[in-house]
Amino acid sequence: MILETQRLILRAWKETDAEVCYQYARDPQVGPVAGWPAHTDVDTSRRIIREKLAVPETYAVVLKETGLPIGGIRLHHEDLAEQEDEAELGYWLGVPYWGQGLTTEAAGEVLRHAFEDLKLSRVWCGYYDGNLRSRRVQEKLGFRYQWTTEQVEVPQMHEIRKGHVSLLTREQWRVRRSLTWLDNHDSRIPYYELMLEQSLDEMEEIPLPAGYHYDNFTPGDREPWIAIEQSAKEFSSTEEGEAAWERYYAGRERELTGRMFFVSDASGKKLATATAFYDIRTGDDGRNGWLPWVAVRREAQGLGLSKPLITHVLRHMQMLGYTRAIVPTQTTTWLACKVYLDLGFRPIPRNAQHSGKGWQIVRTLTDHPALSEFEPVSEAELMHWKAGQTDRTGD
Repeated sequence: MILETQRLILRAWKETDAEVCYQYARDPQVGPVAGWPAHTDVDTSRRIIREKLAVPETYAVVLKETGLPIGGIRLHHEDLAEQEDEAELGYWLGVPYWGQGLTTEAAGEVLRHAFEDLKLSRVWCGYYDGNLRSRRVQEKLGFRYQWTTEQVEVPQMHEIRKGHVSLLTREQWRVRRSLTWLDNHDSRIPYYELMLEQSLDEMEEIPLPAGYHYDNFTPGDREPWIAIEQSAKEFSSTEEGEAAWERYYAGRERELTGRMFFVSDASGKKLATATAFYDIRTGDDGRNGWLPWVAVRREAQGLGLSKPLITHVLRHMQMLGYTRAIVPTQTTTWLACKVYLDLGFRPIPRNAQHSGKGWQIVRTLTDHPALSEFEPVSEAELMHWKAGQTDRTGD
């Protein structure tokens, strides 16, 4: 069986893959966090391919660009899956390819295969305490948290760890698939203003993928800011972007140094932006920092830039003395809402009350566990809105 995605081929492992497998599996950041020891030499990788990976539903994750494996993924029945129509998902990826959405891309295709081709009813997935990358992948895929076990034996590592378990059912997967007609910035969704908040007491910065770097605001960055926001569909025209700049930042440009940041690629092209600012309506109170106008160019979306950028800006917000971060957003940018929720932001209580229907919509579209208190709207309602009911406000 060979599976394919936009950037990947998923195929059976071959013993001739041993050298490239060892290249990535020897890194102590890869195997131990997932419960298996780093490979010690090429012969070890070859033996593991022959004895453990040459089994059905176990795939090498091959990058189309190079034709070489960069990780592995599989469906198995070794632990959580107890019924014939269930399986457990496992995956790993070489460190140089972290942060590019490749694990999620591969797992998304394996899940399609599991539910459509193999007719499975449930797929389990787990991660050990501290493996935040694996948790984020599961959240992106729609898995729902089930339970935590305080003492789990990890035989290959001769350790006892805390383990977390999540589950995705075929029906949950089907509903998520049925919503693929929506864009990540979609005016067909009923519009509600949403507000999220998070304490800045503990802020972990996520590193950028290799090949990208941060640039601080410098005079002349007004145009690239507008271009990024327009590409991300925040504005429909350059004129609209210019008007937004005038409203938010005109006369405040000196403040933007150390507050506005860009993610740039190796050529220097600015791809994403975010700003550690304040509520321009009330002024800077020194406590509540605002995170407005977070945007990633359309062609750079899915490259793993948004979360590193946001955490980078939040760290600088903390350095500026703010203790609380506030994000103004809206239902039409529902995927951005999911990113904020993944990073620990939560609805501001007053907004949750006034824009309750908006949060119900986001709950339906993202199935995010942080929004479990909000009842999802029905698929039929969303499809009805798709047909044209989009004029709604939060207050």
